[in-house]
Amino acid sequence: MKIAIIGYGKMGHAIERIALERGHEIVAVIDTENSDDMDGEAFGTADVAIEFTTPATAPDNIVRASGHGVPVVCGSTGWGEKREAVEKAVSEQGGALLASSNFSIGVNVFNVISRRLASIMGHLPQYRPTMTEVHHIHKLDHPSGTALTLAEGIMEEDKKITSWTDAGIVWANATPDERDAQLKAAGEALDRVDADTLPILSLRNGEVPGIHTIKWDSPVDIITIEHSAKSRDGFALGAVMAAEWIAGRKGIFTIDQMMEELLK
Repeated sequence: MKIAIIGYGKMGHAIERIALERGHEIVAVIDTENSDDMDGEAFGTADVAIEFTTPATAPDNIVRASGHGVPVVCGSTGWGEKREAVEKAVSEQGGALLASSNFSIGVNVFNVISRRLASIMGHLPQYRPTMTEVHHIHKLDHPSGTALTLAEGIMEEDKKITSWTDAGIVWANATPDERDAQLKAAGEALDRVDADTLPILSLRNGEVPGIHTIKWDSPVDIITIEHSAKSRDGFALGAVMAAEWIAGRKGIFTIDQMMEELLK
């Protein structure tokens, strides 16, 4: 399969390596300094493009690639307010898009487990959920896209949880005084959360690829589930698997649809 990579940061390099290991060919690598190459002949030969850039650039990249007849797998997050317009444009072009907050197979299994646990907790009013997400210091958006996907699943399965709230962000590389202030603000935010609201606390530390922890707390015990990524390779492998899955298809797809087929 011929793959174009849009975004050549750490994720782009990991995707390139894993795609080559799986026997695919990289026909184009698009980054900030050569974005015009997306209009070139080589890009148009791709069976699929894998996009990992920024919230500001992802929507245009998706529409532009789709305009060249190239299906897109997008792992960029933080552009949800433009998603409806992007999906409409892709559909009108007769293209294909699979956008997800997290392509890691393990994270998506974790989401299935989280949803099942939430459906059980819907019958147990004494349990209240909280979520913590930890990422590297280069990730600026918060809560993470994965955390929001997990939160949506919890709210769908446990009807007594009707909303989520951002409990704040704590930076490990902040000064001690700044970190103390961030922790204090987060603690105060957690204290104010209503019983029908899921609080999400974000931490930024070193080069952590991603840790998502969900706790269900009752007066007598705590049930905790957690997914911890060892490296970016899990995200990259899942993105390449998604590229393999979407090649030759047309339409707007979800990671849930892909997982459903893979797990049959």
